[in-house]
Amino acid sequence: WRQARPHTRKSMEGSSQQAPLVCPGHSRGVVQVSFSNATPDGVFLLSACLDGKPMLRRGDTGDWIGTFEGHKGAVWSAKFDAPAFRAATGSADFSARLWDALSGDQLSEFNCGHIVKSVDFAPDNNKLLCGGKFKKLKVFDLEKGALMRELDGHTAGVKSALYAPSGTTVFSGGEDKVLRVWDLNSGSQIKAFEVKKEITSMQLNCAGKVITLTSGTEVHFLDTDTLEMITTLECPIVNPTLGGNVKAQDITSASLSPDRAKFIAGGPADQAWPDPWVHVFDYATGKEVECNKGHHGHVWDVAFAPDGETYASGADDGTIRIWRTDPTKAKEGKDDAPAA
Repeated sequence: WRQARPHTRKSMEGSSQQAPLVCPGHSRGVVQVSFSNATPDGVFLLSACLDGKPMLRRGDTGDWIGTFEGHKGAVWSAKFDAPAFRAATGSADFSARLWDALSGDQLSEFNCGHIVKSVDFAPDNNKLLCGGKFKKLKVFDLEKGALMRELDGHTAGVKSALYAPSGTTVFSGGEDKVLRVWDLNSGSQIKAFEVKKEITSMQLNCAGKVITLTSGTEVHFLDTDTLEMITTLECPIVNPTLGGNVKAQDITSASLSPDRAKFIAGGPADQAWPDPWVHVFDYATGKEVECNKGHHGHVWDVAFAPDGETYASGADDGTIRIWRTDPTKAKEGKDDAPAA
């Protein structure tokens, strides 16, 4: 790793519900947070940031491990492969890059020709799916280091693209307000779902069965086996600090818990009305059940840890916060231990 470690601390910063672990270090907004699968060495957390320096941390404590150095523009997406041996990042410098997550060394660089907004590893870990302002999906062969397929059909920029657990189906969505489903064997689009506003985020839940996507004030849940929409919930964000006396705002990101009991959401990026709260909703009813304060800027992204016991949020204040899913259940020995 090629950068001195930034100061990391635990904070019991104010919240009416709970006090999160606070992970500083970034100098600009954190636009994506991604947990690894559970590994023999634990769970890890990746952050993509507008400062162009994605970071790797412990998923349980938030302790900094290293920073991936090399991008020359904002990093919009960062993901692990299945065993968390490698990481991939997508950037405004028009590149997607592959990294050794153990050493921090760059392994490959792929030129996508425009801003890369989304990266995702195939389930076999040998291919990388990229989406962005280039309006296409690009699939790179990581063993050969070459482009192997392009999927053409979006009419505007792609904000998120994901593999299905099968590895033969991918999902994509973005500015053209359409969720598209693609068959990689034929290279053709096999399904499309129109939504009311642009798709701002998509996430595969930890069990791999449900894709959660956000569009305006709606959160959609898609079954990855049947390729049918399970439900759509209307979940407008209302900033509690303003007493609810303003019009409801759009959701920017959402993540479904592994047990499908709750989902979490981040609020709007409207600079005139930034929402620094992390909102928790009941999956069955769509009703907000918890609202956590801690960030000092709007929340760009949220993600559940694989065990569902915690979730992370990344915000415009340059910090990541790690929250307990059940605020009454303190992690034994964690609250009093110093952050090493």
